[in-house]
Amino acid sequence: MRHDMPQVAAEILAHLRAAGFPAEGSQNRQVLALAEETGEFVGAYRRWSGQARRTGTFEEMRAELADVVICAWLTAEELGIDLDAAIADKLAVIFDRGWRDEVPES
Repeated sequence: MRHDMPQVAAEILAHLRAAGFPAEGSQNRQVLALAEETGEFVGAYRRWSGQARRTGTFEEMRAELADVVICAWLTAEELGIDLDAAIADKLAVIFDRGWRDEVPES
């Protein structure tokens, strides 16, 4: 199932406002939330891949990655970034620049 992520982000932000999170400072809170979610994903990956003191499941890691993506869309909405356009622009750069520099012969 595909989701209209800009619409989903706007809806989630509306729910947050209704729950009492004020508009003032929301951009800062959202950027910090994105950093926090990214850290949680890294921790889940470390646990799943055996690089942490305790273990974790693939499902936990998968859920944390989904949190990062959702939070990125919320952050874009808060900052007034058209993330669809930004992704399209970035993909054009990625596909245009090539994948690896040629290794010079000795």
